[in-house]
Amino acid sequence: MKKILAIAVLFAVLGVSLLMNPSESKTKPYYSGAAVSYNGQLFIGSVNSGSFELFTLSDGKIVKEITIDSPAYENKQFLDLAFAKESGKLFAYLVNGRFIYKYDISNPLIPTVAMKIKDNSATWTSGIKIVDGRLVTISNRGARIWNDNYQIVDSYSQITEKNYGTASFSGNEIAIANEDTVSLFSIASRSKVAEYTIAVNDVRTKRDIVSDSDSNLVYVVDDQSLKAINSQGDVVKEFKHASNAGYDVANSAVNPNYLYFSDGLGIVKVDKETLKPVDWSWTVRTAPQGSWAMGMDVVSDASGDKIVVFNGSNIMVLNQNMKPIDYFMSVEKDTNPVEALTIGLDKNMAASGSQVAIHGTGFGLGETLKIEFNNIKVAEVQADANGRFETIITVPAISGPLSTDIKVTGLSSKLTYSTSFRIE
Repeated sequence: MKKILAIAVLFAVLGVSLLMNPSESKTKPYYSGAAVSYNGQLFIGSVNSGSFELFTLSDGKIVKEITIDSPAYENKQFLDLAFAKESGKLFAYLVNGRFIYKYDISNPLIPTVAMKIKDNSATWTSGIKIVDGRLVTISNRGARIWNDNYQIVDSYSQITEKNYGTASFSGNEIAIANEDTVSLFSIASRSKVAEYTIAVNDVRTKRDIVSDSDSNLVYVVDDQSLKAINSQGDVVKEFKHASNAGYDVANSAVNPNYLYFSDGLGIVKVDKETLKPVDWSWTVRTAPQGSWAMGMDVVSDASGDKIVVFNGSNIMVLNQNMKPIDYFMSVEKDTNPVEALTIGLDKNMAASGSQVAIHGTGFGLGETLKIEFNNIKVAEVQADANGRFETIITVPAISGPLSTDIKVTGLSSKLTYSTSFRIE
């Protein structure tokens, strides 16, 4: 069995505009996650909604079992997750920037916190993975390797939360997919030994890559083709796909001679030796509106591979014949801003008691906004479905002349914007 070690560094979803007009999007897209087979059942997890959503595949149906929110006093969103099977139990590791949580989800209906740790006050942890049984976290201080006692035993500064892509360890090298390159580093010296420029249409795209320690090849799918790159940084094999985007590559969980990759339009299964396709599924045609195959994970059960696709408007599971088993539609409302943050006034000076018309854009969709005049709360308004607002406020009773400001804060998004005003 080939030994492939993959570490996810940072996920960044391809612009929602490729899926649908942002102003028309009402739910948060699924673009990444993880899957695991435990006690004969498929478990699926995603934190794309900001919360940890846990699903199982039961009797051919994807069922949401639980939703776990990140403690609001720490950080309101979980950023990444990883599954691990330890001592016969199933655990989910979650990070929210400040803390690493370990939940026992062996019984998915009764999750329990098994561990909570923090790296240090200056570390912001945005990614997590289990590599060869080791916990690996990705932060602003690099990739950190932890032992079984949750002590840091090694680190790699080349891999940070600023890497728009992924990294994998194989033999004596680390391969890192950045915004538009695949770079190879020596593990011993930490120095770069080779680099290849990949075809990129959007630098925000996350790309999972696969390193094969038997062939010493790195497999990556860019926005043009699936490529096999050797340790000198040369492309030795290539298959041009039908899309203008490329995302994840993953090994078959059953047969190491095959790879799967996602290109938005769907999932393609290829022969690893020739890179020729042997099967495919156009998930944009077989799934609901808004489907766009980005992240994926491959696990196995008694019947063969199960391909879990984080498919934009839904999560889809394919069987070993690349046929859809079921999909789960996103229902989490997307309140992220869709426009630039702005504020406008009909006048920028007036006396106390005067009325001022104020309007703005770029706040959370439908969120409550607090308006302050010289740090005095003067109004609360509701942003509309596009994050816009307009209202009339009254200049508070403050003796002038005084140069001050008007500030608008989104109570959910925490976005804030101010503009100057002079009280006469």
